Amino acid sequence: MYYTQWVGMPLVYLLKTMQSKPILFPEERHASTFPLSTVSESENAYVSWFATASYTFRHRYTLGASIRFDGSDLFGVDKKYRYLPLYSVSGLWRISSESFMSDIEWINNLAIRASYGLQGNIDKSTSPKILGNYTTTTILPGTTEDAIDIASPPNEKLRWEKTHSSNIGFDFSILNTRINLSGDYYYRKGVDLIGSQALALETGFQSTTINWASMKNQGVEFSLNTHNIKTKHFDWHTTFNIAYNQNKILEISTPDTQLTPSLKGYAIGSIFAYPFGGLDGEGYPLFIDHSGNRVSAEEYFNIRENESGNLTMNLSVEERRERYEYAGTTEPVWTGGFFNTFRIKRFEIGINCIFNLGHVIQTSPSYSPTLFDRGMNTNRDILNRWTPTNTNTVFPTLMTNDKRRADYYAYEDQYVDRDLDLWVKNANYMRLQSVRIGYRLPESILSLFKMTSGTISLEGRNLLVWAADYTNYLDPETMGNQYAQPIPKSVTFTLNLNF
Repeated sequence: MYYTQWVGMPLVYLLKTMQSKPILFPEERHASTFPLSTVSESENAYVSWFATASYTFRHRYTLGASIRFDGSDLFGVDKKYRYLPLYSVSGLWRISSESFMSDIEWINNLAIRASYGLQGNIDKSTSPKILGNYTTTTILPGTTEDAIDIASPPNEKLRWEKTHSSNIGFDFSILNTRINLSGDYYYRKGVDLIGSQALALETGFQSTTINWASMKNQGVEFSLNTHNIKTKHFDWHTTFNIAYNQNKILEISTPDTQLTPSLKGYAIGSIFAYPFGGLDGEGYPLFIDHSGNRVSAEEYFNIRENESGNLTMNLSVEERRERYEYAGTTEPVWTGGFFNTFRIKRFEIGINCIFNLGHVIQTSPSYSPTLFDRGMNTNRDILNRWTPTNTNTVFPTLMTNDKRRADYYAYEDQYVDRDLDLWVKNANYMRLQSVRIGYRLPESILSLFKMTSGTISLEGRNLLVWAADYTNYLDPETMGNQYAQPIPKSVTFTLNLNF
């Protein structure tokens, strides 16, 4: 399989006209040094065999199975790692078709199902072979030599990432399928995931990527479809779905020098922060230690002067990690949405809402208490900072290096304010994703212009959002990135005519 990638050179931006235009070179020899585009190609080999089978007995019992062998040259030189047998087995029991259910007419469908399978994944950012980059280097003054910069060591045991999946669920329909409910419980465990692992420095490499990480996901999903009202001129349908997912990292490498806690045992998007204990009598942030006491940054981080008279944190790496506490995950725990469709004679109205709950976002401090510059724009939060006349606030005072040097050092040199849980925000939100109003043209107009069908519709997207708190940001989905553009609102008019 071939992959072709075109890489274009950037254009020059003209500030006066606010336009981007191609770069103009005075001579052809200069232009050849900066090509407008480059092309790179890569080739990989894949091969697959597969088979599938299913059998249904008396419309009640269904068994299914599939198997496939996938191979690729992206893996190690050891042939046993090049091919991965993927398989799945499933079964279904349609209880509503059993003889003992024949007298229960209001149940239209009742079935339980289960499945188990193994899936594989390829991480194309790795390679079983030694990787290097062609470059030039200067050894003697005035001369350059071709060289290869070794990027990663070989890994002859590189293999597929694997995911074991189990699922059990049910389907339930009643009242002439006016109400349909389905539910699923799933458990997925990923093994042999590609992860970074530190190497002994005498190998010449700091780390390498190998198959050793592990992670699991488990949760439930429900979907409800109802036909609420049905008359000659009015219909109302509702679709509601909700899902709960719990993610946990089982194995991950944590560098010895990493100051934040390991993600092992936590969700993949976990955030750790220093517990904020409010402000003291001078407007400096306080921290909550493991005993529940509110202490200053000097005490919390054990800041002392060394023999040279410089301030430093007298904490080991492990002690620094212990100062953090789990503040939540950036991955929504609950997700879902609901869609309502109304038909009123020739009009049709669709309203779609989505929601994400149970997650947090780590935002940036709205201003620096040590680097305030009156000549630069600053967030309005600084107007609510602590002052002797404004003590009922969570925003710290402005600090100088001639007062409480240890605390100033913590914020100016160690940036500990960035990791306060004061800046970890609840990211729950619900969004009115779309509202659509449509109208079907009557037959009298269709026949007049010899049309077979015609509709007129007006749709608005991203019209409203309800969120816990996204102050200082434009949208809860982009909260945490102060440079992100807002998700645009849009209104679309559509005329669809068929002749």
